[in-house]
Amino acid sequence: MLRLVAGATAGLTGGLMVVSGCAAAVDKSVPAPRYTPKGSRYDTSNFQGRLASMLTNMDPSTLFATDDEVRKAAELLKSFEASGKVEGATNEQLWAARKLRDSAMHPDTGEIIPRPFRMAGYVPFNGPVCVAMMIVSTTPQLLFWNWINQSQNALVNYFNRNASSPTSNEVLAKSYATAVSAALFVAFGTSQFIKRSFNPTTASKLLKFVALPSSMVASSSNAYIMRSPEIDSGISLVDADGKEIVAGARSKTAATKAVMETVYSRVLLQLPTFFLPPVFMMLPPVAAAAAASPVVNITANTFVTLVGFGLGLPGAVAVFPQIGELKVEEIDVPAVKEAAKARGLQSVFYNKGL
Repeated sequence: MLRLVAGATAGLTGGLMVVSGCAAAVDKSVPAPRYTPKGSRYDTSNFQGRLASMLTNMDPSTLFATDDEVRKAAELLKSFEASGKVEGATNEQLWAARKLRDSAMHPDTGEIIPRPFRMAGYVPFNGPVCVAMMIVSTTPQLLFWNWINQSQNALVNYFNRNASSPTSNEVLAKSYATAVSAALFVAFGTSQFIKRSFNPTTASKLLKFVALPSSMVASSSNAYIMRSPEIDSGISLVDADGKEIVAGARSKTAATKAVMETVYSRVLLQLPTFFLPPVFMMLPPVAAAAAASPVVNITANTFVTLVGFGLGLPGAVAVFPQIGELKVEEIDVPAVKEAAKARGLQSVFYNKGL
């Protein structure tokens, strides 16, 4: 047992080092431009730039920073925004502070998100759960790890939602219960179908892929259910400087787009997490080595899953811009539409959430 734990730990550590190394390589490959509070270090108008931005903001190494360091980074950026400069602070330091702040603080509330529920913490905390989902062989085990997985997914969705629309604890509790129930139903139904439809040898191989369809349905349902209250109440619309067009006004159209884009990204995330790792582990040389040693099996499984998850997460999130855009003619709130037209705006914006 100790050898298996050591192997899993080695795989986890190696996978996280690869993910953090990729984030560091991206940072070093692009010279730090002049710092701007509302801009981005990368060109987020295209997928490549958004991927680079998300990869660095989801860098697991940021989890080692203390809450005080996060607050100091935020204060440094506030000082820059107030005066346009900070004596002795380089562009590189300002972008590093921005990376740390954005990785740990909610963009709407400014509150520090608990580490297990940050996007930067998604891979190190949820990665081992994903590995467990693919290597367990009994239905009770599969249901248990699906429950753990979707519980954390629900909390990640909650802590990274658009927070401009308040949601009651009762609604959140109902949303959580519905999301987890849907996850368990899909996982149980899929596993039972495979066991009844195929011989034990084939079923054993196919069960490694149960996590893919069950997680696609469950994670997308989880994201939608946990964030659907936003659609009912709407979210804020802001100008290019991040200021509300009309204080207190909420757009259901923007909320629907934000939630659905998040749902689509959760579907895409399952491919590098639950499809590519099992395929890799079934390659003849890898499969032979894994069959010969349980330690090699758990180490390789953990490593490949963490790398796939760690690089797939920023890729899936980057498919859609973090700051969504709504054309003036699409605005569903008359007061906001009139105010935007009066100011000569062509578009307004909203925070998609993660």
